[in-house]
Amino acid sequence: MTLRYRSFVVSLLLILPAALHAATTYRVTITTSGRFHSPPAVRRIIADGPNRRLTVEKQEEPFTFDVLLSTDGGRTVTALNTGLRTWYEFVPLPATDTGEPPWIPTEVRDTKLTLAEEASAETIEGFPMRKFVIHASYTSREDHGGTKVNRVHVMTALLWTTDKLDRSFAFPLPEVLIGVRSIDAALREKTASIPGFPLRQVTTISRSYEGGAPAIELTTIDAGDVHTMASPAASAFVKPAGYVHQEPVIGAPGKS
Repeated sequence: MTLRYRSFVVSLLLILPAALHAATTYRVTITTSGRFHSPPAVRRIIADGPNRRLTVEKQEEPFTFDVLLSTDGGRTVTALNTGLRTWYEFVPLPATDTGEPPWIPTEVRDTKLTLAEEASAETIEGFPMRKFVIHASYTSREDHGGTKVNRVHVMTALLWTTDKLDRSFAFPLPEVLIGVRSIDAALREKTASIPGFPLRQVTTISRSYEGGAPAIELTTIDAGDVHTMASPAASAFVKPAGYVHQEPVIGAPGKS
């Protein structure tokens, strides 16, 4: 082997890993109907090793962020408002102890929670699916100025996952929650055992006072258009220089 040919081979071996390195990208569409109807929110996610980037492609205004970034697989997340050039540490809003505002005295009763896998031969985006069904319910006894009333809360979540995609690519990982701190903690513990990447989640929550009609909330989360792409530059996953720290303001995207 000549020195020139050996140098060419070494150079080729150094180039190939970078050329072959690819990220996984997919689109998520979130649709909400019923009590909290809103147009579909569309997001594009890129997962590349421990790096994650979520870009909102379609959503209503006002908004608090349009980009989420992480360099540790989603354990910590930075939210950007690119229009205002502001950022904050993204942490989901915590549930309350009772599912109601603190100023409404409420007792939580009759808590129930189940998780089961159903037989499924379905495919989504060409991927074989496993289907899981999560039920949670409770009764809240609320004190409204001395008048105590019962309200029944029932949640059913259908979750389809595939073992053909890495579960860690889900960013953020969709959660199945009902809004009561203790029940949500139990739901997180139970659903942590669900394997695979979530491609579809349909959650229905019904809340009804005794003698009243139920208020229904329906949320559908669909992932699709899954494919590989060339790895973006490392700078795509970190906060740009010049952004100002600003915690989100309810009803407005913040201020510069």
